[in-house]
Amino acid sequence: MIRSLSGIVTAVGDECVTLDVSGFGLEVFASGSLLGRASEGEPLTCAAYLQVADSGMTLFGFSDMDERALFIELTQVKTMGGKLSIALLRHLDATAIVQAIIAEDSSRLAVPGLGPKRAERICFELKSKAQKKFGSILSDPGVGQAAGVKGSLESGVALGLVGLGFSHGEALRSISSSKAESPDREWTEEELMKSALTKLQRTGVR
Repeated sequence: MIRSLSGIVTAVGDECVTLDVSGFGLEVFASGSLLGRASEGEPLTCAAYLQVADSGMTLFGFSDMDERALFIELTQVKTMGGKLSIALLRHLDATAIVQAIIAEDSSRLAVPGLGPKRAERICFELKSKAQKKFGSILSDPGVGQAAGVKGSLESGVALGLVGLGFSHGEALRSISSSKAESPDREWTEEELMKSALTKLQRTGVR
């Protein structure tokens, strides 16, 4: 069982990160938080999960073990597979997803690529497990609330940038770069959008 990977990032796409691990180039379908951390030529360590199916093997990557555990639970939901589960984790962080499940707020889970019916099923099938299995994510109500707001803020900015024609991966990396420069700043959506857009324009991304 693969639980983690460490290597050098050789490529970053909209959905995947390619890691050179001891000479092997591994394509890893990544969560949004992991995509935001990945930079070509830089070392990267991530939690990982290898899914084996009739169609072949697929590697998924996450920022931490909480994301990995949530991903595994999502894949157990009827009609949800690995690709849909990682798509949800590309648009929302683990805290925001768990909060939405507990509150049965399926509208927050209906992200691009995952429709309202599947979102409702996620809430229905995982609500009873969410608080018990992922209580550590929400152990501090204040922290959980702040993380949920953070997830909503970043998701809103990312969707806005995608609407302007940028890829989701480009949007996440520009947001992550902006926040890394001012880690203690209390960002508004407008300020973060402006900063991320400026970075994209400076690098010539279209």
